[in-house]
Amino acid sequence: MATDLTRDNIGFSLSNLPDPCEDAGSLRIKAERCRRLAAGISDRQAAEVLSRMATSYQEAADSLRAEG
Repeated sequence: MATDLTRDNIGFSLSNLPDPCEDAGSLRIKAERCRRLAAGISDRQAAEVLSRMATSYQEAADSLRAEG
C-alpha cells in the first residue's frame, strides 16, 4: 500500500525513521538531501513532507551536537 501524500494530516517523527542513533553528520547530510529533493519537485504536499523531514533531521543533529 503506497503512502497517500495528498492527505492533510501527514505526520512525521524521527521515531519513524530507521536507525535513529545516527551521528550528527549523517543526520545533517540527510537533512540537506531532503531540502534538495523538496526544492526539486513540483508536488507541494510531498515537498512539505520532505521539508518537515529535513527539519526533524536537523533538529536531531543539533541535539546530538549539543549533547556532545
